[in-house]
Amino acid sequence: MKTHPLFLALCLSTVASAADFAAWTHHQTVRITQPGLTRTELEPALLDASRTSGGASFHDLRVISPTGIETPYIVVLPRLIQPEYLDASVFKATLNPRTTVLEFQSPTRDTISEVLLQTNASIFIKAATLDASKDGTNWQPLASNELICRQNGTERLHFVFAPDAWAHFRVSIDDTRTTPIAFTGAQIRRDLPELRTLDQPVTIRARREIKNETHLTLDLGTANSLLGQVHLHTPEPVFQREVTLLNTQATLFRLQHEGSSAEYLDIAVHQLATIREVELIIRNGDSPPLRIDSIEATRHPVPIVFQADATGDWQLFIGNAQAAAPRYDIAALSDKLRDATANSATTSAIEANTAFRKTATAPEVGETGAALDISAWSFQKAVQFKEAGVVEIELDPTVLARSTNDLRDLRILRDGHQIPFIVTKPGLKHEVEVPFAEMPDSKTPTLSKWDISLPFPNFPATELLLDSPTPLFMRTLSVNEQHDSEQGHLERHLGSENWQRKPGQSTNSFRLALYTTPKSPTIQLTTDNGDNAPLKLTSVRAVYPVVRLLFRVPDTAPVHLCYGNQRATLAHYDLQLVRQEFETATKVAASLGNEQKLSGDQADRLQRGKSSPWLWTALALVVGALLWIMAKMMPPQPAA
Repeated sequence: MKTHPLFLALCLSTVASAADFAAWTHHQTVRITQPGLTRTELEPALLDASRTSGGASFHDLRVISPTGIETPYIVVLPRLIQPEYLDASVFKATLNPRTTVLEFQSPTRDTISEVLLQTNASIFIKAATLDASKDGTNWQPLASNELICRQNGTERLHFVFAPDAWAHFRVSIDDTRTTPIAFTGAQIRRDLPELRTLDQPVTIRARREIKNETHLTLDLGTANSLLGQVHLHTPEPVFQREVTLLNTQATLFRLQHEGSSAEYLDIAVHQLATIREVELIIRNGDSPPLRIDSIEATRHPVPIVFQADATGDWQLFIGNAQAAAPRYDIAALSDKLRDATANSATTSAIEANTAFRKTATAPEVGETGAALDISAWSFQKAVQFKEAGVVEIELDPTVLARSTNDLRDLRILRDGHQIPFIVTKPGLKHEVEVPFAEMPDSKTPTLSKWDISLPFPNFPATELLLDSPTPLFMRTLSVNEQHDSEQGHLERHLGSENWQRKPGQSTNSFRLALYTTPKSPTIQLTTDNGDNAPLKLTSVRAVYPVVRLLFRVPDTAPVHLCYGNQRATLAHYDLQLVRQEFETATKVAASLGNEQKLSGDQADRLQRGKSSPWLWTALALVVGALLWIMAKMMPPQPAA
């Protein structure tokens, strides 16, 4: 049913009121030379600036007329239609002395680009040739010496060729080296309109081998790219791997058989990659990792359609995580507008919005909290920043080491009053190269022992990264520490892991998780070599987590971070009610100044002195003397 143009105009002319775009980070000018229904494609740089947080894709996009009025639009995402397979008609199989010949016809007059054979045979690999005809008389070869197979979970029973209106097909299958198998039918793929795609640059940023899996970090160049197909380039002659990318799973393989080869190296993603870097996981099983030379990809264009009621320079604004998803009446007309005739427009380069203010992205909250006496706190650092707004500060290892494990003693202070804050743990980690020394033990020559020196006591390490050049080994490594406490000299077990490597496997770093944070600045790594040569280490790195604080300030007046109070209780702020708004706001970067000691540090030293080992020793001597005096005062016991 055709939509009346007047009805379209009424729906599309529904506009929102003018808005303040100080919270949007980027904009683009769209030059309209002819009023009416207009279609333009969103460029990758514009999509990269989008900061949508759940809900509809690109919901922070706004279309603004030359008079400053927000105009409704629809995003025309491609319809991903699954291909339709129809059973071939007049199927006939003929068994000859050296070949099996399959003949069948297309049940439709549509354009055809693929046929799929059907068989119940479970394990086979054969060479085949495909010929096609439009009239049943004049035949044309479409595929020669192609491999068809089904084995070990790999299946290749299709022929792909240039689309055309083919009506008759003939497949000749070579049976000279293997027993003939029975084919039960064939299917014709009805050719659908191809989804338009564009090249999407892909760079392999990192590669890690983790427990028989290869993890590739792929940089797509921009966020919010609507990926199409991803193709792997590898020189490996024969392989089969299960892969996962953006929750899409595929089986990639390459076979060679008697001079012929077959392969499938494409991942049909057809999903929105909301982040710039995505992870491709290749499961190797017991096989060595694949060599990957490069990766190619395509993306689908993302057009928008809107009613331009006037010529001139229109503006597209994007980049506001706080923006609510717009609710336009024209959303109900998406299917009708998708293929509607529309004018095209020219666009300028993507630009930063000069009116953007970071404070505009922050929620309105009370700037200060309750008063606080910091006499019980031991340390503070100045928080240094140059703008007002939502400030983000990353805690350094010193702060993490001197704070409680649950961070309950952290406080942000200004003029004696607390500033409410939110703790975020993005799941990131930092690595620090640490010195280590092998400590031979003549009493236990089969053991390898290393002393690892951490930067300072209580360093917030959660794991160790170990590197070894040894090509073949299997060891159990243990980490322990010696430290003094109020209970005396103690040894603590910090963690243990099994580490093994086979020839040909990657020499990537081994991650040894620590159960608890070390207290001592020196920890010991130990492994038993048995009757093997000693395990060699080339480097050791300590890993600690990234922890950040978010708080809002109206100006750049001094602010301090206080920490180091074991008796502090966890702070409870109403700020948790707007946690999502704080996490998605545009942040003001900050750094920490030098550490300053507070009065609580001296009090802690006195408290530790009261519980020092010398005090316990003196107390034991006093108790011993009292017992000796009491024994002397006791009357002698009569002889038995």
